[in-house]
Amino acid sequence: MNSFSAIDPAKNLASVTIRIFQVFSVILICLSGYMVYLAYLELMIDWNLSFHFFFLDYSPEENSKNWHMFFFAIPGILSLIGFFILGYLGRVIRKE
Repeated sequence: MNSFSAIDPAKNLASVTIRIFQVFSVILICLSGYMVYLAYLELMIDWNLSFHFFFLDYSPEENSKNWHMFFFAIPGILSLIGFFILGYLGRVIRKE
């Protein structure tokens, strides 16, 4: 039987793009984890964090490693969430 098999280039392009962004998110997760580790070792003690809002000026205690760890953990957590969302999108695209 001769059947026509059309390969959708947009589907392949979307699949490759999703894989590339997943690799970038894994790299960002690793870098964020490493920076959290460096902050835990208190190697960033000369960093002074302060939050300035129009209704609040907050400066945590100096050399607080918890704030430094939190600052670097946020991108890692967001990248982890993005990684799983991209994985779900890749699965949906492959099923179509």
